[in-house]
Amino acid sequence: MNIQFFDSFDEMMEAERKAGEEADERVQTWQKRIKVGDCFRRSTSYGFEIFGEVLGEYEEEHLRNYRHCCCYSIACREGERGDVHVSVIDSLLDRDTFEQIKKKLVEGALGQL
Repeated sequence: MNIQFFDSFDEMMEAERKAGEEADERVQTWQKRIKVGDCFRRSTSYGFEIFGEVLGEYEEEHLRNYRHCCCYSIACREGERGDVHVSVIDSLLDRDTFEQIKKKLVEGALGQL
């Protein structure tokens, strides 16, 4: 985990803006096409994967590479809604695979993943 300290709110907002621009520069062509209804897999530095479903997209230009999602993992079996930047998505999953993984996570059947 990286903790960053700021002397002002403006400094923090500027750092967030720059981080967003850097993330936008990493977006691959296939990631730009991720849309509502798509399912995906994302690796984490914590040693587990996150599996998500895209629920919404944004019209605002500065949010063009964010998707509103519901994501599941061993850390959040019941799912959590939030925004995901497409640059961190590793691969798309077909709906059946996603639903099987989601069911196993919700049931706590980790050994079967």
